[in-house]
Amino acid sequence: MGNSKNHQQIGQEQDLFTFSELVGSGLPLFTPKGTVLRKVLNDYIDKLLVKQGFQFVWIPHIAKKDLYEKSGHLEKFFGDMFPVMKAKGREYILKPANCPHHIQIYARKPWSYKDLPQRYAESTTQYRSEQSGELEGLSRVLGLTLDDSHVFARSDQVKEEFRRALEINKQMLADFKFEHWIRLSLWDPKDKKKYLGDEKTWEKMQNLMEEILEELKIKYKKVEGEAAFYGPKMDLMVTDSLGKEWQLSTIQVDFNLPQRFNLSYIDEHGVNKQPIMLHRATFGSYERFLAMMIEHYQGAFPLWLSPVQFTILPVSEKHNKNAQVISKEMIDKEIRAEVDSRNETLPAKIRDATLQKVPYMGIIGDKEIQKSEGESIISIRTRDGQDLGQVKVSHFLQRLKEEIDKKI
Repeated sequence: MGNSKNHQQIGQEQDLFTFSELVGSGLPLFTPKGTVLRKVLNDYIDKLLVKQGFQFVWIPHIAKKDLYEKSGHLEKFFGDMFPVMKAKGREYILKPANCPHHIQIYARKPWSYKDLPQRYAESTTQYRSEQSGELEGLSRVLGLTLDDSHVFARSDQVKEEFRRALEINKQMLADFKFEHWIRLSLWDPKDKKKYLGDEKTWEKMQNLMEEILEELKIKYKKVEGEAAFYGPKMDLMVTDSLGKEWQLSTIQVDFNLPQRFNLSYIDEHGVNKQPIMLHRATFGSYERFLAMMIEHYQGAFPLWLSPVQFTILPVSEKHNKNAQVISKEMIDKEIRAEVDSRNETLPAKIRDATLQKVPYMGIIGDKEIQKSEGESIISIRTRDGQDLGQVKVSHFLQRLKEEIDKKI
């Protein structure tokens, strides 16, 4: 604990993200290495979503003021939004949430009960006007990128959709090896003005969520006053390796927004019915998730997550060409490899790669080249200082692939 570093220190040491006074606080800029981490997370969650039947959509970052008047954001959430922008006689707002846009995708045409559920997913950025004193590294930012999904379902489908959302979370918790607990976030009955909808609707939504959690045998703690303004939510609370608690993913049941936007589908009797909407995210915000992940692993990411998975260290300049050949072979097989071709001593290169917490280093010098006989040989070291000896590159590639697949 005493030697643990926060994500900002590690981010600087490993060159993952930066801030610029000209861009502004709360607006991180991701470097090539930091962007690899974002892309790995994005690809990871997209694969899980596809397996659960989600389809991807794309929305712009602004909308007319009217959209947020209709959704209730302007009324209930105005303090956290950027002010209205006026351009050529029109009024636009930087989106504080993605759900109103996704609702408009659902509303584009009539649906039959047989077409439901409609599951829309997108990793996209929304903007919150936080006080500058509240901004902190990646954990409190002005632009939050969510792995955001919205499901429009019949009432008899809600439990199954909830189960699917929980399945995705369960897989993520297993792959990242996080301790967690579930918080059922309810409204504050003493301050009803903060929320959309009436008491009856809220009781109904909260009871439905409790019923689902009980039925799926999920232990949870109830906390009043933590609900979103349009509905109760189930929050995933995660404890990292340092014992620090973070709020990550949410699943929310929402009767209010479908009502405000007059959403419908035609049931089996030809009657117009209102769908129930579910809001779902697994990482919550990518930025916050990255902050937690950097601190959880203290920058020593497992192989599948590491921005650089393998660094090749030529002993001297004359070995650079062979190192580049091996690097190309690795990159062709989708391993994130790089060559340290600086005019430095081998111990200095090993030390730098170890400080950068690169999982594996491959040393290539005269000995390795002499032994190669038509197939590349390399001497392997780990970031923990283990010497794995000389191996054929093809064999080592196999080992890397297995380790990545198993998410060790």
